[in-house]
Amino acid sequence: MKRVFALGAAIAGIMLLAGESCTVGTGVGSVSGDLYVTNCWSGKFDLQPDFFAAEPNATDDSLLLRIQRGSDYTNFSDGVSILVMHVTELREAIEANGPQALSVSLPPSVVPPGVPITPNPNPSSVQFALYLQQTCRPETPGLYALDTVTTNGGGEDGGPLCSADTAALAGQCGSTTPVPTGTSTITFQHIFDATLADGGDPGSLNADQRLIQATFDVLLADPRDECSGGLGPPPACRGHLTGSFRFYFERGKPAQPFP
Repeated sequence: MKRVFALGAAIAGIMLLAGESCTVGTGVGSVSGDLYVTNCWSGKFDLQPDFFAAEPNATDDSLLLRIQRGSDYTNFSDGVSILVMHVTELREAIEANGPQALSVSLPPSVVPPGVPITPNPNPSSVQFALYLQQTCRPETPGLYALDTVTTNGGGEDGGPLCSADTAALAGQCGSTTPVPTGTSTITFQHIFDATLADGGDPGSLNADQRLIQATFDVLLADPRDECSGGLGPPPACRGHLTGSFRFYFERGKPAQPFP
Protein backbone atom coordinates (compact mmCIF):
# COMPACT_ATOMS: atom_id res chain seq x y z
CA MET A 1 0.00 0.00 0.00
CA LYS A 2 1.56 3.25 -1.17
CA ARG A 3 0.28 6.45 0.38
CA VAL A 4 1.97 9.79 0.89
CA PHE A 5 1.04 11.91 3.88
CA ALA A 6 2.50 14.63 6.05
CA LEU A 7 3.90 13.29 9.28
CA GLY A 8 3.90 16.81 10.67
CA ALA A 9 6.24 18.77 12.90
CA ALA A 10 6.55 15.95 15.42
CA ILE A 11 8.42 13.73 12.97
CA ALA A 12 10.26 16.63 11.35
CA GLY A 13 11.62 17.47 14.79
CA ILE A 14 13.22 14.09 15.38
CA MET A 15 14.80 14.07 11.93
CA LEU A 16 16.51 17.47 12.34
CA LEU A 17 19.05 18.84 14.79
CA ALA A 18 19.69 22.56 14.69
CA GLY A 19 21.03 25.40 16.80
CA GLU A 20 24.30 26.55 18.27
CA SER A 21 24.13 25.00 21.72
CA CYS A 22 24.40 21.33 20.83
CA THR A 23 27.22 19.10 21.96
CA VAL A 24 29.84 18.02 19.46
CA GLY A 25 31.91 15.95 21.84
CA THR A 26 32.70 12.32 21.27
CA GLY A 27 30.95 9.49 23.04
CA VAL A 28 30.50 5.76 22.91
CA GLY A 29 27.56 3.81 21.59
CA SER A 30 26.19 1.11 19.34
CA VAL A 31 23.21 0.66 17.01
CA SER A 32 22.82 -2.76 15.40
CA GLY A 33 20.30 -5.41 14.42
CA ASP A 34 18.23 -6.37 11.37
CA LEU A 35 16.86 -4.04 8.69
CA TYR A 36 14.57 -4.74 5.74
CA VAL A 37 14.25 -1.61 3.63
CA THR A 38 12.87 -1.96 0.10
CA ASN A 39 15.47 -1.30 -2.62
CA CYS A 40 18.15 -0.58 -0.04
CA TRP A 41 18.97 -3.01 2.75
CA SER A 42 18.08 -6.56 3.76
CA GLY A 43 19.75 -8.29 6.69
CA LYS A 44 22.20 -7.44 9.44
CA PHE A 45 22.94 -3.78 10.10
CA ASP A 46 25.58 -2.04 12.21
CA LEU A 47 25.61 1.76 12.30
CA GLN A 48 28.97 2.01 14.12
CA PRO A 49 28.24 5.56 15.33
CA ASP A 50 31.02 7.99 16.15
CA PHE A 51 29.12 11.31 16.38
CA PHE A 52 26.89 12.14 19.36
CA ALA A 53 24.91 15.38 19.62
CA ALA A 54 22.20 16.82 21.85
CA GLU A 55 19.98 19.91 21.55
CA PRO A 56 17.91 21.00 24.57
CA ASN A 57 14.75 23.05 24.22
CA ALA A 58 13.89 24.78 27.48
CA THR A 59 10.59 26.04 26.06
CA ASP A 60 8.98 22.60 25.92
CA ASP A 61 11.41 20.78 28.26
CA SER A 62 12.67 18.45 25.53
CA LEU A 63 16.03 17.05 24.45
CA LEU A 64 16.82 16.05 20.87
CA LEU A 65 19.59 13.45 20.48
CA ARG A 66 21.42 12.45 17.30
CA ILE A 67 23.55 9.31 17.15
CA GLN A 68 25.27 9.19 13.76
CA ARG A 69 28.12 7.76 11.71
CA GLY A 70 30.21 10.77 10.75
CA SER A 71 29.48 14.45 11.40
CA ASP A 72 28.11 15.42 7.98
CA TYR A 73 24.66 16.90 7.39
CA THR A 74 21.78 14.53 8.20
CA ASN A 75 20.81 14.82 4.50
CA PHE A 76 23.95 12.84 3.65
CA SER A 77 24.35 10.60 6.69
CA ASP A 78 23.09 7.47 8.44
CA GLY A 79 21.95 7.75 12.03
CA VAL A 80 19.15 7.84 14.55
CA SER A 81 17.31 10.79 16.08
CA ILE A 82 15.66 10.51 19.49
CA LEU A 83 13.31 13.17 20.84
CA VAL A 84 12.81 13.06 24.62
CA MET A 85 9.94 15.04 26.14
CA HIS A 86 9.37 15.96 29.82
CA VAL A 87 13.10 15.86 30.56
CA THR A 88 12.85 17.40 34.03
CA GLU A 89 10.27 14.82 35.10
CA LEU A 90 12.45 12.03 33.72
CA ARG A 91 15.58 13.28 35.50
CA GLU A 92 13.73 13.51 38.80
CA ALA A 93 12.40 9.97 38.37
CA ILE A 94 15.93 8.68 37.71
CA GLU A 95 17.29 10.44 40.79
CA ALA A 96 14.50 9.05 42.95
CA ASN A 97 14.16 5.52 41.60
CA GLY A 98 17.10 4.72 39.34
CA PRO A 99 17.03 3.92 35.59
CA GLN A 100 13.70 4.54 33.85
CA ALA A 101 12.30 2.27 31.11
CA LEU A 102 10.04 4.18 28.70
CA SER A 103 7.91 3.20 25.74
CA VAL A 104 8.86 4.63 22.34
CA SER A 105 6.32 5.71 19.71
CA LEU A 106 5.04 8.55 17.56
CA PRO A 107 2.48 10.94 19.08
CA PRO A 108 -1.09 9.54 18.90
CA SER A 109 -2.11 12.43 16.62
CA VAL A 110 0.39 11.46 13.90
CA VAL A 111 -1.51 9.04 11.65
CA PRO A 112 -2.01 8.55 7.88
CA PRO A 113 -5.16 9.86 6.18
CA GLY A 114 -8.10 7.56 6.81
CA VAL A 115 -6.69 6.17 10.04
CA PRO A 116 -8.61 7.31 13.13
CA ILE A 117 -6.79 9.02 15.96
CA THR A 118 -6.98 6.77 19.00
CA PRO A 119 -6.90 8.63 22.33
CA ASN A 120 -4.05 7.55 24.57
CA PRO A 121 -4.18 8.67 28.22
CA ASN A 122 -0.50 7.82 28.65
CA PRO A 123 1.30 8.65 25.37
CA SER A 124 4.97 7.89 24.93
CA SER A 125 7.37 10.69 25.81
CA VAL A 126 10.13 9.39 23.51
CA GLN A 127 10.21 9.30 19.69
CA PHE A 128 12.83 7.41 17.69
CA ALA A 129 13.66 7.68 13.96
CA LEU A 130 16.25 5.94 11.77
CA TYR A 131 17.54 7.80 8.71
CA LEU A 132 19.69 6.20 5.99
CA GLN A 133 20.37 9.21 3.79
CA GLN A 134 23.87 7.99 2.89
CA THR A 135 23.29 4.27 2.40
CA CYS A 136 19.89 4.38 0.71
CA ARG A 137 20.08 7.39 -1.60
CA PRO A 138 18.09 8.17 -3.68
CA GLU A 139 15.42 6.22 -1.76
CA THR A 140 16.20 8.10 1.49
CA PRO A 141 13.78 6.12 3.67
CA GLY A 142 12.78 7.06 7.20
CA LEU A 143 11.67 4.41 9.68
CA TYR A 144 10.10 5.10 13.06
CA ALA A 145 9.48 3.24 16.30
CA LEU A 146 5.68 2.85 16.49
CA ASP A 147 3.33 1.98 19.33
CA THR A 148 2.73 -1.52 17.89
CA VAL A 149 4.17 -3.32 14.85
CA THR A 150 3.59 -6.72 13.27
CA THR A 151 6.47 -9.14 13.85
CA ASN A 152 7.33 -12.74 13.00
CA GLY A 153 6.72 -13.72 16.60
CA GLY A 154 10.36 -14.73 16.92
CA GLY A 155 12.90 -13.45 19.38
CA GLU A 156 16.11 -14.73 20.87
CA ASP A 157 14.97 -18.34 20.77
CA GLY A 158 12.55 -18.20 17.85
CA GLY A 159 14.49 -16.43 15.13
CA PRO A 160 14.43 -12.75 14.14
CA LEU A 161 11.48 -10.56 15.06
CA CYS A 162 11.61 -8.92 11.63
CA SER A 163 12.37 -10.34 8.20
CA ALA A 164 11.56 -9.74 4.55
CA ASP A 165 8.46 -11.92 5.04
CA THR A 166 6.92 -9.82 7.80
CA ALA A 167 5.15 -7.60 5.27
CA ALA A 168 3.00 -10.55 4.18
CA LEU A 169 1.58 -10.86 7.69
CA ALA A 170 0.90 -7.14 8.01
CA GLY A 171 -0.45 -6.54 4.51
CA GLN A 172 -3.83 -8.19 5.04
CA CYS A 173 -5.85 -5.03 5.69
CA GLY A 174 -9.36 -5.79 6.84
CA SER A 175 -8.33 -9.13 8.33
CA THR A 176 -9.18 -9.88 11.95
CA THR A 177 -6.77 -12.81 12.18
CA PRO A 178 -4.40 -12.23 15.13
CA VAL A 179 -0.75 -11.62 14.25
CA PRO A 180 2.37 -11.46 16.47
CA THR A 181 3.17 -7.91 17.54
CA GLY A 182 5.90 -6.07 19.42
CA THR A 183 6.67 -2.70 21.00
CA SER A 184 9.74 -0.52 21.57
CA THR A 185 11.48 0.60 24.76
CA ILE A 186 14.36 2.80 25.86
CA THR A 187 15.92 2.87 29.33
CA PHE A 188 17.65 6.04 30.55
CA GLN A 189 20.32 5.75 33.22
CA HIS A 190 21.23 9.46 33.00
CA ILE A 191 19.72 12.48 31.22
CA PHE A 192 20.95 16.05 30.80
CA ASP A 193 18.47 18.66 32.04
CA ALA A 194 19.05 22.21 30.77
CA THR A 195 16.89 23.68 33.56
CA LEU A 196 19.61 22.80 36.08
CA ALA A 197 22.17 25.10 34.47
CA ASP A 198 22.97 28.23 36.50
CA GLY A 199 22.14 31.22 34.32
CA GLY A 200 21.65 28.92 31.35
CA ASP A 201 25.32 27.91 31.38
CA PRO A 202 25.81 24.11 31.22
CA GLY A 203 29.40 24.73 32.34
CA SER A 204 28.01 25.29 35.84
CA LEU A 205 26.95 21.63 36.03
CA ASN A 206 29.09 18.73 37.17
CA ALA A 207 29.89 15.79 34.90
CA ASP A 208 27.13 13.58 36.28
CA GLN A 209 24.51 16.26 35.56
CA ARG A 210 25.71 16.56 31.96
CA LEU A 211 25.80 12.82 31.30
CA ILE A 212 23.38 11.31 28.77
CA GLN A 213 23.19 7.51 28.89
CA ALA A 214 20.61 4.99 27.71
CA THR A 215 20.01 1.56 26.19
CA PHE A 216 17.23 0.77 23.72
CA ASP A 217 15.39 -2.06 21.97
CA VAL A 218 13.19 -0.74 19.14
CA LEU A 219 11.03 -2.15 16.35
CA LEU A 220 10.87 0.14 13.32
CA ALA A 221 8.13 0.53 10.73
CA ASP A 222 6.81 2.90 8.07
CA PRO A 223 3.66 4.69 9.36
CA ARG A 224 2.33 4.82 5.79
CA ASP A 225 1.79 1.05 6.00
CA GLU A 226 -1.05 1.56 8.49
CA CYS A 227 -4.30 0.04 7.19
CA SER A 228 -6.96 2.55 6.08
CA GLY A 229 -9.54 3.01 8.77
CA GLY A 230 -7.22 1.30 11.21
CA LEU A 231 -8.75 -2.06 10.21
CA GLY A 232 -6.17 -4.79 10.03
CA PRO A 233 -2.76 -5.74 11.45
CA PRO A 234 -0.31 -3.05 12.58
CA PRO A 235 2.39 -1.94 10.10
CA ALA A 236 5.06 -4.51 9.34
CA CYS A 237 8.29 -4.48 11.31
CA ARG A 238 11.03 -3.29 8.95
CA GLY A 239 13.80 -3.20 11.49
CA HIS A 240 14.79 -4.44 14.93
CA LEU A 241 17.62 -2.44 16.49
CA THR A 242 19.26 -2.60 19.88
CA GLY A 243 21.98 -0.37 21.20
CA SER A 244 23.24 2.14 23.70
CA PHE A 245 24.91 5.53 23.96
CA ARG A 246 26.87 7.44 26.58
CA PHE A 247 28.20 10.97 26.19
CA TYR A 248 28.37 14.32 27.96
CA PHE A 249 26.54 17.47 26.95
CA GLU A 250 28.91 20.33 26.24
CA ARG A 251 27.77 23.73 25.05
CA GLY A 252 29.31 25.06 21.87
CA LYS A 253 28.76 25.57 18.18
CA PRO A 254 28.35 22.42 16.11
CA ALA A 255 31.26 21.14 14.05
CA GLN A 256 29.41 22.62 11.06
CA PRO A 257 26.12 24.53 10.80
CA PHE A 258 23.12 22.30 10.38
CA PRO A 259 20.17 23.71 8.43
